[in-house]
Amino acid sequence: MIKQKNHVVDLLFSLALFCDFLPHSALIIVIMGADVYQKSVNDMNRNSTIRTSLSYLSEKIHQNDAEMESGLTSLNDLPSLVLTQNLNGETYETWIYAYDGMLCEIMTDLENGFTPEEGQPILEIGSFSLEQNGSRIILTVSDTQGNTSSLSVSPRS
Repeated sequence: MIKQKNHVVDLLFSLALFCDFLPHSALIIVIMGADVYQKSVNDMNRNSTIRTSLSYLSEKIHQNDAEMESGLTSLNDLPSLVLTQNLNGETYETWIYAYDGMLCEIMTDLENGFTPEEGQPILEIGSFSLEQNGSRIILTVSDTQGNTSSLSVSPRS
């Protein structure tokens, strides 16, 4: 019978090999995790921009709907949502439109005109379009990466 001896060198070599591959494996796992995390963040930001803008527009249409009139028009060839309301005997219009990569809003009385630059920027978007389909308003928004989503809104009144 031949007796096999365990040498310290064999143990040290195995330990050194294990210690050499361990950091590399951990680094690969961290890099893969960072890539998955970055994709998740990008998807969340994309969805958030589109959903926030569509929710904002829908809420504006439904806000004080019984007292307001809504209409679709254009401002310097920019599709615009115009909400008309009476406050303290005065008639005001709230204009919502896309200008210079931003969803903008301005509230003005009927006597004063305005330019698109005067609107308050709300949210960065790529494009914005409106369409009337019977009593429904179809809102379409795309983000800066070109991802598009639509929402059909029916005013309550």
